Amino acid sequence: MTTPHGASAWSRFSSAFPALLLAQFVLVAGAVLNGVAGATWDGNQKWAIAGVAALQALLVLLRAVPILLLLSLPLLALKRAWLRGMAVALLWSLFIALQALLDQYYQVAHVPLGADLFGYSFAEIRTTLSDGAPLNPRNLLALVLPLLVLWVGLWWWARRDARGSTLWTTVLLLAGLLLWLAPLPAGAGTLKDDTARELASNKLAWFSADVRRWSGDDAEVAPAATSVGSANEPALDPKYPFLRAEQTPDTLGPHFRATSDGQPPNVVVIVVEGLGRSFSGPQATLGSFTPFLDDLATRSLYFDSFLANQGRTFGVLPTLFGSLPFAEEGFTALGDRMPAHPGLFNVLGKQGYHTAFYNGTDTAFDNERGYLQLQQVQKIVDLPSFGAGYQRNPFSAWGYPDKELVSRVLADNDQLQAPFAMAIQTISMHTSYQFPGQDAYRARFEQRLGELRIPETQLAAYRANGDIYSTILYTDDQLRRYFESVAKTPWYANTIFVVTGDHRLPEIPMGEHMDRYHVPLIIFSPLLKQPKRIAAVSSQLDVTPSLMALLSNTYGLKRPERTPWLGSGLDMNEGFRNIHQLPLKQTKTSAPEYLADGWWLREGKLYALQEGMHLAPADDAAVQAWATQRLQRYTQANAIFMQQGVLMPDGGEPRLVAYQASTQPAPVAAAAPAAHGLTLESAQVMPAADGVQLMAMFRNGDAKPSSVFVPLAVMTSEDGRELQEVYGSAVQLPANGRQQVQLRLRQPQDCNGRCYVSVFPSDPETGKAMGQGRYRLPLDSPAATGSQP
Repeated sequence: MTTPHGASAWSRFSSAFPALLLAQFVLVAGAVLNGVAGATWDGNQKWAIAGVAALQALLVLLRAVPILLLLSLPLLALKRAWLRGMAVALLWSLFIALQALLDQYYQVAHVPLGADLFGYSFAEIRTTLSDGAPLNPRNLLALVLPLLVLWVGLWWWARRDARGSTLWTTVLLLAGLLLWLAPLPAGAGTLKDDTARELASNKLAWFSADVRRWSGDDAEVAPAATSVGSANEPALDPKYPFLRAEQTPDTLGPHFRATSDGQPPNVVVIVVEGLGRSFSGPQATLGSFTPFLDDLATRSLYFDSFLANQGRTFGVLPTLFGSLPFAEEGFTALGDRMPAHPGLFNVLGKQGYHTAFYNGTDTAFDNERGYLQLQQVQKIVDLPSFGAGYQRNPFSAWGYPDKELVSRVLADNDQLQAPFAMAIQTISMHTSYQFPGQDAYRARFEQRLGELRIPETQLAAYRANGDIYSTILYTDDQLRRYFESVAKTPWYANTIFVVTGDHRLPEIPMGEHMDRYHVPLIIFSPLLKQPKRIAAVSSQLDVTPSLMALLSNTYGLKRPERTPWLGSGLDMNEGFRNIHQLPLKQTKTSAPEYLADGWWLREGKLYALQEGMHLAPADDAAVQAWATQRLQRYTQANAIFMQQGVLMPDGGEPRLVAYQASTQPAPVAAAAPAAHGLTLESAQVMPAADGVQLMAMFRNGDAKPSSVFVPLAVMTSEDGRELQEVYGSAVQLPANGRQQVQLRLRQPQDCNGRCYVSVFPSDPETGKAMGQGRYRLPLDSPAATGSQP
């Protein structure tokens, strides 16, 4: 295509391209500056993030060249220079604007947007975006500046009527085509954590890859009589693959007294939006900003290693109240096709309980109302039915803030008829993290920073998220008001309260992927014999089976004879372990993850679940094959369920029977094969004249030399603050070899009564744990010895 002036549309592309290249780099610079503002990354990490982001932005632009060239050629052939400039500017602005909007979404959600966009209705997307990023000068500049740079560059190009080079356009095209053969996450492995990698990633590439993965995912349905996994397991039922005899043991019962009136207790479940373990509870890694819940935890059964099964709110009601599979995009996304099933509400409702659900938002979102109606909840109070006399949040489209929600719940106190089962779902700990009267909580936030003794070097990062932390303090205060008020009611003494988070809010940067699912579980009641802190792993799938076992065995109710429940009950072990096998799903459209025994499977990669709820990459082919079989069995059962559209033959009308301890053990899946690889075999802490001496024995269980690792000891205080780190020299163990390592730590000066040391082999480049074994050794005793994992 040749113009009258002798220049071809082909050659002109190369002369206009520098304007697009400069705009792309300005775009990524703004995104990185926004993302690292106030963050705690050290200087080198910030430069590494910027470098990886720039590299990925360049690769994405070059990959886009073939498409942009094809679309631009007719525009570059226009005769008038000013018309060419305007036309090309319009087309290329769409490319820049799309990336800018995806970056803005990340700045709000702190999670890159992927195929989950297609899991929501237009109304739900509008509600979500209405509380998006405020157009402050920094955000506005990040949106507008790249476009201005592009327009000015193309104006200059059109004014000069530059001809360009046929050779350079051809080189750009070939480079773009070749780069489609290269992996895109270039350089991501140099970054230390998931948050840094997600910030540096190009959001357009992330979105495209996730949509491609999602659109290519076809449910794999196992043949009807085929069982995936152990030969000892029964084959999957061709119609009801999740159906089983209900045999959940009453692990809660020994911790409860009889009610004062001999009637079954009331049950109140509080689902706190965004409540994560990293900023709530003892030894929270960021320090706890929930002082009331912390106090409540000391009087409760407190589960340190508890998991939400979803990374967003879409799955919390079916997992928590129904112990159900995710279907394809969450159980509630089935809409009218949701099959009837036994859950906490309808099983209790059939035995004389009055049921109610309170929420300050519209329960049409995520089809929560449809699920509650399927569960036959008698009273649903939400945004459309909230009633007069309450103030909506003027800073948020979600509805009523938590103060108004608590007031609305308390207004019905006198109408409650025991026994009752009630759930309360909060909303304020969600974007926009703004509410009436926030200034008082901003002052409380500053006070809390002092109470937690946050180091001066980290204050900027905390204050950058001041609105979020002040909202957490606000919601915690409303929970305090609720409990203090209901403590005066006659029904309080015979009530069991359950408090958990639907997932961990993502806007405060997460240290690792696990943080998204790690939430508190607090079971409080005046009926409790004594408090207890539980380190064993359980999940929201286990709550309803355990509550029903408690109510039937200890308080005389009945429970379903058979259920499709995935959970096997809360593990009350005080030591850290995981005896469960369970699916997790971060978003509606993400691939399921799976936890089986001590192993976590995510995106085809195997991780060891370590004490403190940390994931360490693991390299063990036998264990990975076993964990993959466990995931495949779940996904195939899930696919059969979606194909059949039913969960059990009697739906929501199961036969209810009295509790009976099982005399026959439930079918047990094959145990995980013995793990090999790098492990911390034992560790011992001993006082020394100048501090603390740590002896650690590392073992290589493979028939080949281990990876090079660095022994790392991390000392933390009782409230979870990191006090010091000590590294040993790099080590590589021979095949089946062992080596003892000695480390010395300074005498702790700031332990608030107790300090702990965690010891693990770490990656020399990233400092992240590798292999197995992480020990939490107390320093308040002369010596503490770890046991073999």
